[in-house]
Amino acid sequence: MRTNIGLILASLVGSVYSRLSTHEVTSPQFDFSDSNNQQIAFLGDFDATSTYKYIGESNFTNQNNLRNQLYYTSGDNDQFITLGEISGEINDIIPLRTDSYVLVGDFQSIGEQDVSSPAIFNTTSEEFTSIDNDNDINGTITTAFYDSDDSLIYFGGNFEFNNTHGAAIYNLTTQQFNSTLFHGFGENGTVSSILKLGSSIIFGGDFTTLGLRELLTNSYNTSNISVTTDQVVSLKYAQFSSSDDSSSPESLVCPESSNEWSINGVSAATVNINLPYQVIPSKIRIYNSKDQDSQVSLFRLLTSPANGIMNLTYIDPDTGDLAYCDAWCPLLNSSRLESVDDIEPIGFGDSSLRLSSSYQEFGFINSLDVGGLTFEARESYGSNIALAGFQIFQSTYSTYANNTLNEPSCDINEYSRAVTQGEWTSSSNGDYLVSEVDVSNGIPDDVGVTFYPNITYAGEYSILLYTPGCGADQTCSTRGITNATVYDDETNEILDTNLIYQSNQEEKYDLVYYGHLNSTPRVELKLDSPGPQGSTVTFVADKIDVNVYEIDDIVNANGTIPLNGIFEFSPGNFSSFDASNITDQHYIGNTTINRLGGSITNHTNLHLAVLNESLYVGGNFSSRYGDNLVRLDYNEQNNETNGINVTIHDVNGGLDGQVNNLKVVDDSLIILGDFNNTNNDSSISSLDGSDSNSLDQVALYNGSWYSFGRSFEASRVNNITLENTEYLAFDEHNWVSDNETWYDNNQKLSFNVSSSANNGNSTVFVGSLKKSDAIGNKGTFITQDNNQTNITNEALVESVFNTGLYVNESFSIFGGQFNTSENARNLIFISNNETSSIDVSWNSNASVTKLFAVDDKLFVGTHDGGSVEDHDFDGVFFYHLNNRSFASPQPDGLTKESDVPQVNELGFLNNTYLVVGGDFDGAGSVSCSGLCFYNLNNTQWESLIDSFSGDVKAFRFINETIIVVAGDLELDDHQRKLITYDFNSTDNQQPDHFDDLDEIVENFILVDNSTDGRIIVSGPNYIRAYDGSQWNFIDSDLNNSTIKDISLLNVSDSNNNNNGSYFDSNNVLVASGHLNITGFGYANVAHFNGTHWIPYLIATHQNSTASIDSIFLNKDISSLYISGTMTNSSQSSTSSSSPSSSSGSDGQRQGSHHMKRGYIVLIGLALAVGTMSLIGLIAAFFIFKKRGHQYTPLEPRVNETEMLDTVPPENLLRHV
Repeated sequence: MRTNIGLILASLVGSVYSRLSTHEVTSPQFDFSDSNNQQIAFLGDFDATSTYKYIGESNFTNQNNLRNQLYYTSGDNDQFITLGEISGEINDIIPLRTDSYVLVGDFQSIGEQDVSSPAIFNTTSEEFTSIDNDNDINGTITTAFYDSDDSLIYFGGNFEFNNTHGAAIYNLTTQQFNSTLFHGFGENGTVSSILKLGSSIIFGGDFTTLGLRELLTNSYNTSNISVTTDQVVSLKYAQFSSSDDSSSPESLVCPESSNEWSINGVSAATVNINLPYQVIPSKIRIYNSKDQDSQVSLFRLLTSPANGIMNLTYIDPDTGDLAYCDAWCPLLNSSRLESVDDIEPIGFGDSSLRLSSSYQEFGFINSLDVGGLTFEARESYGSNIALAGFQIFQSTYSTYANNTLNEPSCDINEYSRAVTQGEWTSSSNGDYLVSEVDVSNGIPDDVGVTFYPNITYAGEYSILLYTPGCGADQTCSTRGITNATVYDDETNEILDTNLIYQSNQEEKYDLVYYGHLNSTPRVELKLDSPGPQGSTVTFVADKIDVNVYEIDDIVNANGTIPLNGIFEFSPGNFSSFDASNITDQHYIGNTTINRLGGSITNHTNLHLAVLNESLYVGGNFSSRYGDNLVRLDYNEQNNETNGINVTIHDVNGGLDGQVNNLKVVDDSLIILGDFNNTNNDSSISSLDGSDSNSLDQVALYNGSWYSFGRSFEASRVNNITLENTEYLAFDEHNWVSDNETWYDNNQKLSFNVSSSANNGNSTVFVGSLKKSDAIGNKGTFITQDNNQTNITNEALVESVFNTGLYVNESFSIFGGQFNTSENARNLIFISNNETSSIDVSWNSNASVTKLFAVDDKLFVGTHDGGSVEDHDFDGVFFYHLNNRSFASPQPDGLTKESDVPQVNELGFLNNTYLVVGGDFDGAGSVSCSGLCFYNLNNTQWESLIDSFSGDVKAFRFINETIIVVAGDLELDDHQRKLITYDFNSTDNQQPDHFDDLDEIVENFILVDNSTDGRIIVSGPNYIRAYDGSQWNFIDSDLNNSTIKDISLLNVSDSNNNNNGSYFDSNNVLVASGHLNITGFGYANVAHFNGTHWIPYLIATHQNSTASIDSIFLNKDISSLYISGTMTNSSQSSTSSSSPSSSSGSDGQRQGSHHMKRGYIVLIGLALAVGTMSLIGLIAAFFIFKKRGHQYTPLEPRVNETEMLDTVPPENLLRHV
């Protein structure tokens, strides 16, 4: 044996914490050369199997049902070690230096070791160290970041430490826990992300201030959110109607005029506004009536084509914060408006909301196309309804080629406009302009459109050019190519130029500029190239849209830097920190990162990730940079004060729902949340190849957007490699990164990962793990090289294989209690890998327990019964294999009082009797407890052994007349567990050592094929061996184990640990069942090398405890179950039958010196043929002599055809 169990156990005792090195367990080199295909099989109730390769491997089967474990693996990640169950939760793991990990969360112990969060696990010393030894942290740490430059670990979460909140620092050099220099984030402040960008540490979470608030007081430039970048939508050409046609709703267009829309004597009224084009409104501004008796108190707003009530937000005058409404939105009366005029504006999305002494603003929660609005006044402060004005704003500046559509509602001098050159006409729907340009003499330079969008503040902008589709007006063949050039209108500098193809079938837009604008640009649209045919080009012009991304800082002020979920901490600023002189120093920089929180709406929990020198910020917010997700690009050329230089950019307009987590994997960003698409409806590809066009709450972004093709909620994602395959683990869903498919847990590999980290060559993760080498499917063949294949690939439901029968090299039969996907039940035939069955009607709890065959007749032993054709059976039925038919007649059923019968063993006696052993009281009308004999000649049951009863578990014949029976037995009024009986003797004295067995025997091996030689027996929970002089228990390594079967197997190399006391050195004893082995843990098959038990095979079951019940040797072992002639039987043999092979565990008779029956038959046949040949020669001599040597041809006994074909043996023997 190559595995020394003593050395392994000694090493484990000598080093309690030496758990990160796997101790290899090597099985002996089995010799299956005498088994069919050099493989044996294990049968039972299991779904998958693994050969036991290292100590602790059984921890990764569902036999132990381990959950919330901390696992360690290294190298190829195919061997795993559990460090123990976590008492509590580990929220995050981060690598530390080259050989350690930081564990944070809310836990009190890991395995048997008391260790609490935060803790460091060192893989070299294999020790856990709690670094908050004084338990000063009150709350939960959820994240950590290791700054290797300063040997500091930053912790964040929802906790209090040293009167600070949300953040703390551990110094690895001094091994001291400290508060942050800025004293955390104020009471109730929480941190969900910490990372490093450049030289700054960035915190993300849910907070609005610092512990030292004075640090935020500074002189700084800030984006002036009082600036309204939205532009008024012109209502000059809108159509108005009202519930009272005489009320002049057109008066709402210009709030500055003295006219109002008013209806007397009502408390509710409606005004409808149909726009000349669709817009995406950002907010509305409502001017209530100046007449206190006509002022509206409640309203609702409906839009078309959505035809729904709008969700709006507004400033609550009582709190100064945003509030929300839909069907019942409040309007303040004039006196209340005047009292709240000093409330600061609040940023909302790409806009801002405000209260004025003359109006209120309401923002649109949802971004949608609007072609019409209906204002419903629901209640009034007085007896009438009136409004002084109604304005619609949009964040996108639209400038139309049809300049009529640009004209403002009232007398406003500054507005967007367009100038045309050449002859232009309106399209059929009036939305855009068309010019038919003659290009027969070349492209004219006097035809075009110049757009002047009204940009009033310098900042970051994009310009989109819209081109109408040619499908609607059937002009695709005459469309040409245009040139769109963007100029700085003040300097005449060309900012960008683009060629735009106008042959698009549907409306499209092209990005013609993105960047900084100091003033109003000029966009010139000219014809560049003609179309594919004709001398006339159809030139079309629609509009440009200008989107605002960021307005330049324009105000310098003294005040408090606004924090909202994101904070940049620059350690270099605190190198000479003096807490007593905060106000005179600028420790906290007025950086773009610190200002970002002040430019987003909602008090939200922000999540951070860094990818390719860009900081991504996700959460539940609106901003002018996009909703819920923005990007900050890091620039090493720093021009920031007291911080790093970044520029803010939108990411396709952000997402249409909140972001709950961000994680960088390889070169991609994984985003989790409650969203379906980007706000600008970016193109989405599905990684799994499906046609999904929705992100479905989980997205991958690497410059392009990808979905995973499956909709589910996930709180976190972990990147982990198991068995050389890389996975993304989303809570209960696992994605295979290598081949971009979803992985569904199965019996070969099933895992759940809640947190993980990789450090060099090692990986640590939390969750559950179950793995196997192969899918077992209730029965598995295994070779001596440990290669495994299923007995059948049929789907089996709530099944178990109990027994198997080897018939020949290509044909085997298996029985148990099962249902296959092809509706075969309890019994299957496998021939050349093809599965078939027979038509048996089974009782609901029936099962096949034993199989045996003689010649072409199959004997099936069962638990309970059923019916075949028109015959009911209990315990046993017969079947002809040659013609696939049921035998007739079938034997009478076995009986058992108050229970159902069960057959455990079948054999053949005296070429006449089927021997049936099991748990029953009788057969038909014959009383025969436990052992009964069916006479195949006269088709009757008989009882051949007097004074015998019990439950027979097994029997074997050791020669022609002697049977050995095991079970819970009684013979001649004596309780016994093992008996021997000689059918040719009247004296059946039992061996003395049989009396020493006091526990039920279920399996036995007569090693020397003798009752006096070496014997191995097993019961439900023990194994004993007889060495020729005494019994010894050999199961000291098997604690609380259940033994199902035992067998002796051959090995190629001599077993040096075996002194031959119980079996020969070229054998090992193998046991199956549920085994708990000292020093190894759980297994289902183990081998005994003469001194110790060593695990060999582990089985798993998806829903319950796995069991291997039977060892199938895959060869003919029929000699164990068949005897020869007996002389004292009341019945004598009158017929001849040749037995076929049967299944079971071998190991008996291999030490016998008796000649095998096959050799005896061959020798007898040779002698007979020789004798007959001699007689024939003598007769021929006399015949030839008498006839004077005359030759007469003889009639051949075998014709020519038979000579060419294989001659059946009976055709030869009948002439002998």
